[in-house]
Amino acid sequence: MIKLYIADDHNIVREGLHLLFNQPQFQVIGESGDGETACREIRELMPDVALLDVSMPKKDGIEAAREIKQQHPHMKVILLTIYTDEKFLVEAMRAGADGYVLKTIGRLELFEAIEKVLLGERFIDPSLTKQALLHVIHSTSPEANLLSKREKDVLQLMAKGKTNKEISSELFLGTDTVKEYVTNVIKKLSCKNRTEAVAKAIRNQWI
Repeated sequence: MIKLYIADDHNIVREGLHLLFNQPQFQVIGESGDGETACREIRELMPDVALLDVSMPKKDGIEAAREIKQQHPHMKVILLTIYTDEKFLVEAMRAGADGYVLKTIGRLELFEAIEKVLLGERFIDPSLTKQALLHVIHSTSPEANLLSKREKDVLQLMAKGKTNKEISSELFLGTDTVKEYVTNVIKKLSCKNRTEAVAKAIRNQWI
């Protein structure tokens, strides 16, 4: 069973999420309406996934996510928001959030987001991904220019939370080839892992 914690300053949103997660595979173990309370209770309750509203009193969701990830790097944090502005997405990535979804997301997509972050992948709302990431920006950064076109294609799909197998299928490449591309991207961007590479690429608008 997946243990969830919900933080949102609107009661109706929390109630709606409770109903949404009234499923055998989920258990909501706590909730709050502000960031400070959320951080304190999350430390005590240790959920598998924390769902945080970006805009909350006392401490916003991005700052709460940063604090939670610093204290518990392996805990998964998904930010819920009404904001489509790319700057909020970038700040969320910098804070270490594992997922970033709009409140208009569908039930099955939200379940998919939870599943993906628990597998160690990053999930960005598909509509936001299309808006923020698919307009390729030609950067003058030496690091970004080191990437081949195919490596940039792979990086874009990494940013969408795709697994190596999914990237392989979408680009019609062998899984070993995709793995090599992912390794090259991480190395060329001087990063430790794919999550760091994606966050760096988004932050610098290389994709």
